[in-house]
Amino acid sequence: MGTQPSKIALLVSSLLSLSAFSATAEEGTTATVNVDETITVTGSRFDRTADQQLTVINTIEREEIARLNPKSVADVLETLPGVSISRNGGAGQATSVSVRGSNSNHVLVLVDGVKVGSATLGTVSFNTLSPENIERIEVLKGPRASVWGSDAIGGVIQIFTRQLKGGEWFAGAEYGSNDYIRGSFGTGMSHGNGSTTLAVNHEQSDGYDVYNGAPAENDDDGYKRNALSLKGSQQINQNWQALWNGQYDKGNTQYDDIYASGSADESDYENYLWNLAAQYSNDKFTSKLALSQSRDANENFRGDDISVPVSEFETKRDQVNWSNQYLATNDLTFTGGIDWSNETVKGDYAQDERDLFGAYLLAQKQWSQLLAEVAVRYDDVENIDSEVSYNASLAYQFNDQWRLAASTGTAFKAPTFNDLYWPDSGNPDLISETAESYDLTLHYTANDIRAYISVFENTIDNLIAWAPTGEKDDFGWDIWKPANINEAKIQGVELSANFSLFSLDHQLAYTYLDAENKQTGEELIGRSENEFNYQLSYGWDQVDLLANYHYQGKRYAGSNDFFDATHQLDLSIGYQLDDAWSLRLKANNLFDEEIISAQNYFSPGREFYFSVSYQAF
Repeated sequence: MGTQPSKIALLVSSLLSLSAFSATAEEGTTATVNVDETITVTGSRFDRTADQQLTVINTIEREEIARLNPKSVADVLETLPGVSISRNGGAGQATSVSVRGSNSNHVLVLVDGVKVGSATLGTVSFNTLSPENIERIEVLKGPRASVWGSDAIGGVIQIFTRQLKGGEWFAGAEYGSNDYIRGSFGTGMSHGNGSTTLAVNHEQSDGYDVYNGAPAENDDDGYKRNALSLKGSQQINQNWQALWNGQYDKGNTQYDDIYASGSADESDYENYLWNLAAQYSNDKFTSKLALSQSRDANENFRGDDISVPVSEFETKRDQVNWSNQYLATNDLTFTGGIDWSNETVKGDYAQDERDLFGAYLLAQKQWSQLLAEVAVRYDDVENIDSEVSYNASLAYQFNDQWRLAASTGTAFKAPTFNDLYWPDSGNPDLISETAESYDLTLHYTANDIRAYISVFENTIDNLIAWAPTGEKDDFGWDIWKPANINEAKIQGVELSANFSLFSLDHQLAYTYLDAENKQTGEELIGRSENEFNYQLSYGWDQVDLLANYHYQGKRYAGSNDFFDATHQLDLSIGYQLDDAWSLRLKANNLFDEEIISAQNYFSPGREFYFSVSYQAF
């Protein structure tokens, strides 16, 4: 591992040399380029085109989600560079998402601008989210605490729910392996100068035995999930607009009691969020005030024994966000705002409530071919030290095709309620985990190709881990509590290329990681040094074909043990019967590869799904 930084340094110098060469070679020439009209909002909270973004942001739109026909949000995210997934089984089981080698709780997750997830665990239950209700996903790479606050160390994932115009509607049904059943419906309703979208989805599966270790239960672990989303807007007059959205998820997940101890092996969850906003805008100024609330709740119990006590966990988060954007000149933009939230948890905690306050300011300035951005934010988390985060970025457009961007930034992760106040085990003296990151990205855009290569480094200090306190309990055992004792350094290279060749659309995603625990010198657990995804799609007449291959290299499992490298090939074939009706056949893990994502947890073998859908657009 000691030779890896020199490899990355060599690649950085190569990027700089290539950029300088391209600027000289292309000077004075005129190139024809298809402008990338992709609009994203996660980088600044306001609409930005690709050439206004100084951070790497990957997007996945509804059309691609439909062709992928995923069974979980993780299936969609796994196709992106820099995103790695670890599963305790299939679609309904616990899933963690890592961005650029970060911990899963170092990724901020938003649904339509509202922060979601548990304040007790500090993570998001991706297995409770329905892909069928998603319109678009944006994944921002690298720290963005300067805009969003706590958790945005590795990146930000923002999920946007379905949005239809008035009179548009869809319906679908699907059946597949392990008695999988899905039914979905959505409609757009007009009301004057506005519209509202309502979408519902139901899924269930008998599942399979996800855990293969002894002495665990030998039974199938199924799941059910129901999702409802509501999203709308109303133009009140030329300047004022009202916006609203809501999401409701309810379901059940069965899992294995891996010690066969007679403890809980089933969980019910019921999560929701709502958001109400008013927005004022004119030629120069836009201001948006939003009030929202999110809840993450679950009950764990034993399905065949009512004598087993039920354990309940619930997080509720009230949020107020005031965001503003001012176009001072054609080449100077200011963005800023204030965030306030109140988190409450249910349980026997020493403290079950806290307030969080943040204020941020971002400025972006264009000088001919040079674009610069600076962002700074102050955060105050109740009973925790305050934090100041920043991002500084610079990009140079050499010509129509080549662009080089460099950025640096800091971020933090506030301790969770479990870290601080878990009965008899919390440590109220903890401080926030902090990170400092560097990124250099070379972009290339032409008629039939969009590509980038990014070199990054992220150093994370004050990582929280269990450690002995030096005290003994009444039985003479060492007392362990969370402490800020660890440090990690993550370096890597990320490559993405979308291009057309021989009438086929190709999508390549590759990530190289060197992730090290600085305290022990060992690799970080669960990280692959190499991860690769290749997607091939083709459409002709009424048929479309999508093949997706994913490779995950061997991963460190701790104690000098490794998980084997895995290969997975999925195939999706769609047939358009007419303008509205379509059929789709999906095969997952076509070669029936044995995939172990976590110790003794197996992903499904070969699976088949058949769906029929109707769209009145």
